[in-house]
Amino acid sequence: MSDSTTTEVQTGTDVGTESTGGCGCGGCGCGGGGGGEQSGLQIVAKPDANEVQAGDLDVRTLPPAQRHEQIFAAVAALVPGEGFVLANDHDPKPLKYQLDAEQPGEIGWEYLAEGPDVWRVLISRTTCC
Repeated sequence: MSDSTTTEVQTGTDVGTESTGGCGCGGCGCGGGGGGEQSGLQIVAKPDANEVQAGDLDVRTLPPAQRHEQIFAAVAALVPGEGFVLANDHDPKPLKYQLDAEQPGEIGWEYLAEGPDVWRVLISRTTCC
């Protein structure tokens, strides 16, 4: 199922300043306060968190040994502030326990989708080794 809600995204044009209209709040593009039109905005469909997205590390088709190799290589390449989205066909919670044991307090873990067909997890490096 796909979520049909929409969201506004900036496309790089200066939005929300008095010179371009907008309320001057820093980028909402509402058009209030300045009386101008909404420029620089594009309406796009909000992606469904349960669908694998371009750029995800999708390991669902790999054998288990190769999955772990790919995931640990991606984690090792992260510098503080970076992350990637892991897509898997089951809950990768044991991986979280392993990362926590090997790199305590260094790895962030945020579920974006929790099954039943796909689990997507944002894995990030919060601190350096």
